[in-house]
Amino acid sequence: MNNKLMLYKFLAIIMVVALLGACNSKTALPVSTAVPTEIVSNAAPATIVSTENTAPTVDVNLIRTQAVQTEIANLTLTAPTATPVTPTSTDTATPTVTLTFTPLPPTARPTATWIPWTSTPVYSPTPISFACSVTDYYPKSTDSFKVNTAFDGRWVVTNTGAQLWDQHQVDLKYISGTKMQTKADLFDLNASVASGASYTAIVDMTAPATAGTYTATWAIEQYGLNICTLNLSVKITN
Repeated sequence: MNNKLMLYKFLAIIMVVALLGACNSKTALPVSTAVPTEIVSNAAPATIVSTENTAPTVDVNLIRTQAVQTEIANLTLTAPTATPVTPTSTDTATPTVTLTFTPLPPTARPTATWIPWTSTPVYSPTPISFACSVTDYYPKSTDSFKVNTAFDGRWVVTNTGAQLWDQHQVDLKYISGTKMQTKADLFDLNASVASGASYTAIVDMTAPATAGTYTATWAIEQYGLNICTLNLSVKITN
């Protein structure tokens, strides 16, 4: 807006100068003896020409020029100062991210300690120390029972070894075949059996519910060793 105002003022001055130029080159004016009171800032004083016999004259062209110069100087002094604008820029570049991998220190593994293998001694009695013979048993293979009938399985055995059968260490144990026992699969002896003595092992049984011939195997054991095998075979009828 200020720039336009300055332009309008400058054009007005030019028009004034052009109008004044259209007049005659010089016009004689009477000059008073008094000193002019209007002084134009920043302009040289007007030259007054005088002679002895004629009235002094004013140089109009010089006055026009000085007026134009004075107005141009005023416009220059009042011209607004442009405020510099700081350019702004938008960084559209995509930042580059660099990933740095720092390996973790390896985890210490425990060192295996070698332990030499040591065998655990197992007591294995020799046949001479533990042995037996079956002298009698019941039922025989020729005996028969009705289905679901209770009976006893019975074996008479003799300790033919040199070692005592300790009743707390020697067991009567079911091995295989048809399970006809009514209480358990493992029994302690009722008494210890010395070498050369006999012992009667008895198991409560019940005949199966279906007719047929059934067998079972039991044994006398000590320390996991089979001292004597006891077989059973029974015929069941309706």
